[in-house]
Amino acid sequence: MSRRLTRWLAYLLTVGATVLALGIADPAWAADEPTSLTIAGQGLSDPIELRQAAQPELFNRLLHQITWMAGATGAPARPDPATLGPKYTLTLLTSGKPTQTYDVYPHAKGGPKAFRPATQPQGAAPEAWFYVSMSVPELLQAAGVPAADESTIGLQYQDPAGYVPAAVNTDNRPLVNLRQIVDGQRRTLLAWAGSALAVLALVVLAARRSRRRYAT
Repeated sequence: MSRRLTRWLAYLLTVGATVLALGIADPAWAADEPTSLTIAGQGLSDPIELRQAAQPELFNRLLHQITWMAGATGAPARPDPATLGPKYTLTLLTSGKPTQTYDVYPHAKGGPKAFRPATQPQGAAPEAWFYVSMSVPELLQAAGVPAADESTIGLQYQDPAGYVPAAVNTDNRPLVNLRQIVDGQRRTLLAWAGSALAVLALVVLAARRSRRRYAT
């Protein structure tokens, strides 16, 4: 194996080590975990404000059903506007500063839906529609949104956010929050980076042994 290739592999090892080190540190956006949210829409004379410090359980459950949409692709088809029902705009805030906004349709036919507008508080994002958890209408109602019309509730479907209703959560552990999601993604990144570094190290070691063998 040529000296140039060995140097190239050593360079890749250095880059991989840098990526691994960056993965250990908290991402910049993780420090902006929402601390409150507002809900505005039909039947509400004033927006509802939900604070993590005041109602942590309800806030974290609702946050868990919303934040996964930030980087998701969305459904391929747009729903029929006539089937959506009332719209409620949820705005996430960090220390009083808006960071994300979504339009949620908890009473849509076929199940609750949400829309991510292109205009976001911190910059543009691709427009996208999502099927959201069947728990969202219940959580919104607990926050103060008017109750759903039972005739508009559609069939159930698999929860894209992995929500487990409290009734079947036998171990009574709290649902994961945004910090836990970030930690899980970080562990995945570290696992991939670690595997790549191990493979590169083996290749470099084999190259050096091969050079020594030919040299003798």
